Amino acid sequence: MRILILFMLSMVSYAAPTDFSECKGKEANYYVAKFTKKGTPKGWLQATRMHQAFYKDRGSDILVVPMLQYKRDSEGNITDKVHRITSMVVGSQESWKKWRENRDNLTEADSDEYDAYVSLYNKHTELTVQRKLCIL
Repeated sequence: MRILILFMLSMVSYAAPTDFSECKGKEANYYVAKFTKKGTPKGWLQATRMHQAFYKDRGSDILVVPMLQYKRDSEGNITDKVHRITSMVVGSQESWKKWRENRDNLTEADSDEYDAYVSLYNKHTELTVQRKLCIL
């Protein structure tokens, strides 16, 4: 039985893509940040809403998922203080391709809207980690 389980697990690991270019699932940008000295959860959340509206207003299926992470202590109790701010910006490969094609040709109004939510993010948070994910 153990051999069968090991064989099945090895098949799963070989079936998963190892290079991002082989991703067949959705693509996501994953951001980890911390609040600036004057940053607030309310301001950060407003930036995520503006970010989502930016994509939605352009007919994209890209989804902005804001998350506040909290630590657990050794007994499993959740602490009240925010440990980490994360967000994932998830979309189909087609939507990301369209965004990359259009990114360099934004109208002035589009650029202003883009700059507004990025500026609000920067006012309230400091980016510490950025990753590209393949969601299978």
